[in-house]
Amino acid sequence: MSKNFRYFLVALLVLSVSAVAGTKRVPMAAVDNGVSSDVFKVDTRNQSQVITYTLIDSMANAFGPANINVNPIAYDPYSNSVVIVHRGRTVSGQILYAYSTNGGTTWGNKVGPMQGGLAGNTNGRYPSVALHNPFKAKDKDSVLVQVVFPLLVGGAFGGMIYATDPGVGAGSPLSSIDSAGVPWSSQMTSGSVFGSSNYLFTAYDGSDAGHMSVFRTTDGVSFSKVQPAQMATGKFYPDGNIDDAVGVSYQGGAFYIGVYASFKNAAPSDTGAYTLGVSKSTDGGATWSEFDIVPRAGLTPAYATNRSYRRVGNDFTVDANGGYHWLVTEVDTLSNPDKWSVYHYYKASGGSWTATKIKDLSEHRNWSYGALDQTRTENQLAISPDGKTIVAKWIEDGRGATYADSLPVADVWTSNWKQGAGWSTPVNRTNTPDVNDQIVHLAQYLDNSGNGYFFRSQALNSAVNNADNDTRVTGVYFSKDGIVGVRKEQGMVAGSFNLSQNFPNPFNPTTNIRFSIPNSALTTLKVYNMVGQEVATLVNGQKEAGVYFVDFDASKLASGVYLYKLQSGSYVETKKMVLVK
Repeated sequence: MSKNFRYFLVALLVLSVSAVAGTKRVPMAAVDNGVSSDVFKVDTRNQSQVITYTLIDSMANAFGPANINVNPIAYDPYSNSVVIVHRGRTVSGQILYAYSTNGGTTWGNKVGPMQGGLAGNTNGRYPSVALHNPFKAKDKDSVLVQVVFPLLVGGAFGGMIYATDPGVGAGSPLSSIDSAGVPWSSQMTSGSVFGSSNYLFTAYDGSDAGHMSVFRTTDGVSFSKVQPAQMATGKFYPDGNIDDAVGVSYQGGAFYIGVYASFKNAAPSDTGAYTLGVSKSTDGGATWSEFDIVPRAGLTPAYATNRSYRRVGNDFTVDANGGYHWLVTEVDTLSNPDKWSVYHYYKASGGSWTATKIKDLSEHRNWSYGALDQTRTENQLAISPDGKTIVAKWIEDGRGATYADSLPVADVWTSNWKQGAGWSTPVNRTNTPDVNDQIVHLAQYLDNSGNGYFFRSQALNSAVNNADNDTRVTGVYFSKDGIVGVRKEQGMVAGSFNLSQNFPNPFNPTTNIRFSIPNSALTTLKVYNMVGQEVATLVNGQKEAGVYFVDFDASKLASGVYLYKLQSGSYVETKKMVLVK
């Protein structure tokens, strides 16, 4: 009997004999009036033209995912499974998940409601999902789907429900409720875990008590609640306390929690201000380290002198070497107009915190989505399975300060990071100035080919671009997009062969090469040194007609002049580029 199969039998046994108070087995559910082409007409004018989205489901409105601190989409690179959790359409407070076991090519029926009849099936909000693959199995039946969400109690956030489905699409989750008088906040934080039987998520007390709890499991099914001393009342200033428990990461056998809060033991220059901290556990979440606090006032120059910076969005992850990464949008409110910038706060294992500006953004004061002001610049990070490549994603309204007080019309941007190479040139992935690409979530993990997995919500049958599509029937959209490596631009037609000059040039150590081919052909793109030796193969295979972008990392090469050569069918072109280190 295989180890994976033994684990699955144990999980099923726990499910069948569980007698925990407030725990209920959920029967398999049918589709909740799933999307049908003869029922809904998609507003294609509102749909992005570059990232190609597929409509996979629907929900009553867009409020559930309209929050930067929930993670409604999860991807497992080992089983190639994708899961999207959302509120229902016919019953808005129901929590269901849609799933794919082939990387998003096809989708199965929804599973749920995840409440399982606990506290009614109509009061769930802001759901998050994670995939837990203890043995990095390829079999989707060995992957547990972990869903957690808050409940409305008496019209306000009160309890929470957490549920485990023992297999992607298994349709028989065990659901548990926690409503022991704690006014849990509007979001819980979870993260996918591969290669460990331990799993955890966090939730913080939404009252002035100001503490955070960790819900942990050692079998993937039965959870216990821990309140670490480092996250207890008294560690944070009142009247704000823990604003966001932003990220949970698992890397190298350790768990990490990233928090945005007002720490009492922050550096004197940050005392009383909000900053960022990381706590680590090496025993499956039973005990935790003191927070490693980012000294923001000493990292961001303008913040250090006028303390006017305020963050409007952040996310957190940990790389394969134990390095900490924060993606933060800072706003200098003393500039006129306000100066918006996306920063990377980074601390290598054993090193010190550093700050790198990835991009200055156009000013935009109002990031509301309809009646909500919870999306902001939608900063999110995704990491490769080997933990060596990180993708930063955010949204930006490029129209400028003239539109500072209007509703946003946002594009989705990304940039890539590799240790020793820094950040790549930011790329506008939607580039649709008349379409609002808002409420777009990026899954925590990339696949092995550098594809990112996106969830987007947008109203169906919409005659309005963005102002009021939060309250109408909303589409659940999915996209898989090549972020790292070779990326084909959707919707762009190549009229002829072309090899563009790399950008930037000179470069250190990453650059981007664009080429276009008008017909399908065997295509290679190779890099040579000045004596004709091949030093890198960037493309090698049959390519369809289109426009392509290729990321080239020359961190292992010496400074100098290099040639890059495109050959597609009988077409051949060569250009020079300069690496300066």
